[in-house]
Amino acid sequence: MAQNTYKSQPKAPVVKKKKENRLMNYLNHTIGFERLFGEDNAWPIKHFDRIMWISFLLIFYIGFNHNAERLVRNIQRVKAAVDEKRAKYTTLQADFMKSGKQSEISKQVLATGLTEPVTPPLKIVVKPEETQP
Repeated sequence: MAQNTYKSQPKAPVVKKKKENRLMNYLNHTIGFERLFGEDNAWPIKHFDRIMWISFLLIFYIGFNHNAERLVRNIQRVKAAVDEKRAKYTTLQADFMKSGKQSEISKQVLATGLTEPVTPPLKIVVKPEETQP
């Protein structure tokens, strides 16, 4: 014969409590979000952490944008300075090359009283038969 046993009561499902956000409670008490948005509108209070995260990302994005624009302005300023120095270098190089020509040197030497010889220098040509082996 079977033994009599007590029927066990079914256990109630465990409902996990949502953690209370201390920061939200503090802000709600100090700033009074319920007064700002209305007591029946709890959406901004529930999603305050997400709103703050998106705000942080927007501020970060704006900061990067300003930094990029500043870098572009600096690059343009440096490019203009490099172009100016390149033009100055080209001008100085052309003046230097011009001052090395014989006609320019002779003009400068005439001021000191020296003159060029009238006869051009002689070119010595050695024939291959004249070379000694």
